[in-house]
Amino acid sequence: MEYLNKLLVCIEKDPKIFKNPYLNFIVGLTNTQVKDLKKYSITNELIKEDKKEYFLTQKGQNYLKENPIQSWCCKEYPKRPAINLEYLKLDKMPPILTKAIRCLARHLLEGEELKENSIESYLIRELLSENSTCKEIKNEIEEYILQGKKIKLTDLFEKFMAYGLTKSIVGILLLDILAKNKDILAIYEKLQFQLKLNQLMFDRMIFCPQNFEIQKTIMEDIPILEDISLVLSDKPTKNILDITKSLIYFIRDLEKYTLNTERLSKKTLRFRNVIMNAKDPISLFNRDIPKVLAGKFLSDCDSEFLETYKSSIDELKNATKNMISEINTFFFESFNSKTREELRNRFKAIEEYIGEKELKILFNNVVGKEADDMLWINRIATFINKSRVPKDWIDEDVADFKVKVKDLALKFYTLEATVGTTSDGINKNFEKLLNKLLTLSKPEQSVILRKVVNG
Repeated sequence: MEYLNKLLVCIEKDPKIFKNPYLNFIVGLTNTQVKDLKKYSITNELIKEDKKEYFLTQKGQNYLKENPIQSWCCKEYPKRPAINLEYLKLDKMPPILTKAIRCLARHLLEGEELKENSIESYLIRELLSENSTCKEIKNEIEEYILQGKKIKLTDLFEKFMAYGLTKSIVGILLLDILAKNKDILAIYEKLQFQLKLNQLMFDRMIFCPQNFEIQKTIMEDIPILEDISLVLSDKPTKNILDITKSLIYFIRDLEKYTLNTERLSKKTLRFRNVIMNAKDPISLFNRDIPKVLAGKFLSDCDSEFLETYKSSIDELKNATKNMISEINTFFFESFNSKTREELRNRFKAIEEYIGEKELKILFNNVVGKEADDMLWINRIATFINKSRVPKDWIDEDVADFKVKVKDLALKFYTLEATVGTTSDGINKNFEKLLNKLLTLSKPEQSVILRKVVNG
């Protein structure tokens, strides 16, 4: 029976072995394996019990002589370390080990607590402790990963499994290295940069290594990176991964309008688009961003590039705010008013004559006093476009808003002229033109309005 000799050796060394809470770690077998081997040993009279202690019988001693334990280390694989946990030596990872590695990944990457005397806790003691037999190999794997160039995960497994290690051993050593260096390593899945390493991603790395690459992200030889990092962070860093994360989070927090509008400077448009399509943080900062902002590589960039970078960031930060300010100005200009109070009084002056539904709703929004200026124009803009709030608009919504505002303003002026409350800024010639405009068909009015709006 497989591993029987190993259990008998442990019993020979310690008759109280079955009382030891670390039994499974000492024997290097699962709980089920230990129970089955113990039962077999008793049934076949290889061991005997005496006052809850177990001893080898003569038959058991003879079995050990005939079946000595073979060392896993061998001349064929001189770098192969001594490993006690038998399930780590299997070419095909058993389900119980797969589950344990997932628990270990959650512990190392997400801070989940380990269960006492669990297989995952044994994996740490066997492979990751300070006195582990795998210490030298783990250091070698770490040096290989941190050499600076992009590493294919399949090449890593191939290189170190050639030492006689199993995929599970290399995988666990890799997990510890990734966890300790996650802030300076970029991970790519199918060539796409992955922002966060967690247990689910590591699981994919183990079972589909052909989809993954790893690269160190600290660039000591490019000092301008620290200045770039301070644009979106309080702490300077030369770690491109940290800078990229800050930039990506910044982009993700932008309003939908900012992410979709074409009403930005050409450089900022290209800057935004290259970030949104980025697959590689190294190339993004070393090549793509410097190219669109300065036409050169990052190593050749100076303070002029930094100012352009800051300018584009500021333009993106303020794009939605500027658009709302623009439609606010356009709204007041269309109604020939300078303040909310002035416009409110004009609307109240014709309140009893307002019959059209849209003007009534606009009246309610205009005369409302409880909202601040920003909320006030947002409510009006959302009502006029009968769609999303302005921060979720696209450029066509801005154009539609202006056309609809002009239409409502013309209707408002007509009422003012009819009631006789026309403001001083509206003369009789304008009233005549207004009346002529209102006699036109809707399509004809729309064409004229769009020409007015577009200058």
